[in-house]
Formats: sequence, structure tokens, C-alpha cells
Amino acid sequence: MRISQIAIGLALALLPRLAAAADGEIALDHPFSLVDADGKTVTEKDFPGKFLLVYFGYIHCADQCPTALTTMVEALDEIGPAARYVQPLFITVDPEHDRGLALRRFTAAFDPRLIGLTGTPDQIADAAASLGVKYEKVLLGNEDYVVDHSSTMALVDPSGSKATSFKIAEPHLVAAKLFEVLGRAGVSLADVDNLGAYR
Repeated sequence: MRISQIAIGLALALLPRLAAAADGEIALDHPFSLVDADGKTVTEKDFPGKFLLVYFGYIHCADQCPTALTTMVEALDEIGPAARYVQPLFITVDPEHDRGLALRRFTAAFDPRLIGLTGTPDQIADAAASLGVKYEKVLLGNEDYVVDHSSTMALVDPSGSKATSFKIAEPHLVAAKLFEVLGRAGVSLADVDNLGAYR
């Protein structure tokens, strides 16, 4: 049994206590509409049957975003074959700058599965508000700025009608949360090695 599987098993035992403090169930009343790095319109209908694992951030974020996206990718690696049911998405909160080749290179540096999305400021604001994400541009002087933003992930179910939000945590805790939500949704996890270790 791998150490990571043991860690996930322990994390699942702790999830009820973690969830009480950090998680939220969100009802979604309309689809999102954003734009990928090629300028193509993207909605959840472009990922049929997939859970969407969403993180909001921006390319020039110094540490929070790289840490969160690394965690996201490691969590997907932890869940093995079950990752085929999950599409990771990075949605920028700096749409004026994060687009095109820069956006594609940024997400590719973390994992080829990760898709970067942008859009108009209104499109970004709508998607963020629907998932309970807050962000604010903070000027530092001259033309420099940072964007303060929530450090949460959201897992949107394939129907697009609901989502589960949760705080960024260690990869094994995120992996355990993914297993919990997938299992509750009735996803077959029969081909996951040593599944008992995850529960």
C-alpha cells in the first residue's frame, strides 16, 4: 500500500470535521460562458459527463496560485484512474492581461490537463460570483498591482446545477474530497487500486 493511499484514508476519516469549517454546497442557476486561450467560447457543456475542478487566480500571482495549482494537479494524480471524471480549470481574475499564449503557457507549466479560461470582466465576475469567489484589484503605485482573491476550489457537478466549494488544503485532503464527492454522486470507482485505503 502506498503512503499516499494511507494518507487519503486518514484524510477521509477527518473530512466531516474539515467540511464543517471549510466546505459549502452551492446551487448554480445558469451556465458559465468564458473564453479559452484560443479565443473560443467555452461553457460547461464542452465537458459532458465531467466534474469541473475550478480555481480562480492570475498568472502573475507570486505564490498562492502556483501553490494551489500544484496542489490541484497532485490531487488529481493521487486519485489515479478516477481523474478521468474530473476536468481541472484555471479561471483568471485578471482578464485584461491573462489570455492567449501567456495563458496557455502558464497552465501547461503545471499540467497538460489544466485548461485556462478568461473572458470579459463581466463574464469573469459572473462566474466568480456564482461560485462564491471574491477578488479585488489592489494598486501598488505606478502601474503595478496585485489581485487579492479567494483561495478556494470548487467542484461543479456534471449537471452544472450544483457545486461544492472547499478551502485549499494538502493534496491528499483535496484528493480525499474528490473521492467523497465522486462517490456520493454514484461515480463507479471500481478500477481504482486499493480503493478501501481511500475510504
